[in-house]
Amino acid sequence: MKLTRRKFIKLLGTATLTAVTGSKVFSQSSNSNLTEVKVAYPPTMAALPLAKGVQQKFFLEDNAVNPFLDQDLELTLIPSKGSSDAAGLVSGGRADCAITGLSSSLYAIQGTGNLKISSTAFDPNEPGRHFGLVTGSMYDIPSVADLVESWLDSSARKSIILSLRRDDHYATDQLLKKEGYQEKDSIYYVPQEDLISRLYGLLNGNFISTVLPEPLLTLALKNPEFRGYQAKLLSDYGNLTLPPFVFVFNRKFLDKDPDLVNGFYKGWEVALKETNSSSNLQLLDLTTQIISETLPSLRNAIENTELTEEFASLFEIPSFSSPKPLNEEIFDSVLDWTISKGYLNERIPFEKVYVGTSATLTDKSK
Repeated sequence: MKLTRRKFIKLLGTATLTAVTGSKVFSQSSNSNLTEVKVAYPPTMAALPLAKGVQQKFFLEDNAVNPFLDQDLELTLIPSKGSSDAAGLVSGGRADCAITGLSSSLYAIQGTGNLKISSTAFDPNEPGRHFGLVTGSMYDIPSVADLVESWLDSSARKSIILSLRRDDHYATDQLLKKEGYQEKDSIYYVPQEDLISRLYGLLNGNFISTVLPEPLLTLALKNPEFRGYQAKLLSDYGNLTLPPFVFVFNRKFLDKDPDLVNGFYKGWEVALKETNSSSNLQLLDLTTQIISETLPSLRNAIENTELTEEFASLFEIPSFSSPKPLNEEIFDSVLDWTISKGYLNERIPFEKVYVGTSATLTDKSK
């Protein structure tokens, strides 16, 4: 018997997600001297320090100043359903800053030139595992080689479901290349941005394989409520260099006042420390808030649900490091890939992409 979508959403909520109510919200202030900074973010673990930094404390909880308010900045968070949307909001001037994927930032820079990368935001190479290539439990697929040679064809059901043209597409291309296979997008891949649809479709056997990020990856592999449906991990991309998530700023914002950007990074450093000192339970609580804001169709499913310490212990929450300068070698690799695929038709100079001040910004934030 297959999981119905109603039962799947119910299990997704009751197994993993805690209440997101008015008791805990993003901080607001009546201080008229604050400068508003609009920050777009996708449904990724990379946004956890952002949510932690602007979180309002419960009554009688330990006092803690919102580190961004302490820099005279009031962050307005703008949820987006993916990295490309987050980059587009900055490119179009509807957000001042965003956490986004490297490839998504390149498309936006080539499209309008209205934004620049200021630094990394999250390095997926630092955790033990950030995302994985998985297959459904009802299929006997023991390896990546068997998936490619015995299963993949041009049908949607027998394809790898991922975000075409994005960083997980780049990483999967590198993975298959390392396994000795030539790129065959029309046979290997079918695009799907909706992560919940990917998870649901995989567990129900709608397709044989997909790429999932954390925390949905652990949910697919270990959720006891999905017993009999749990996915199998084919690769965690561990031997590859994955592109970082990056901070991008609108160029007008960058030119407006460097101290605003400095203040943002100072606030971010404090938020990182608070995030790294939090428990898995607290951080998964924030993760549910990120998911409910960026994927509003799940909001009803995750309200008034329970998250246990036992379940939270299944997840490996990464230790978040300080922002770093953009590595030119990985920039070149991703840029060359976009051109080889025909997604971009010409090279973009590194200095057009990278603002080049993240090292000093990080130093000043200490």
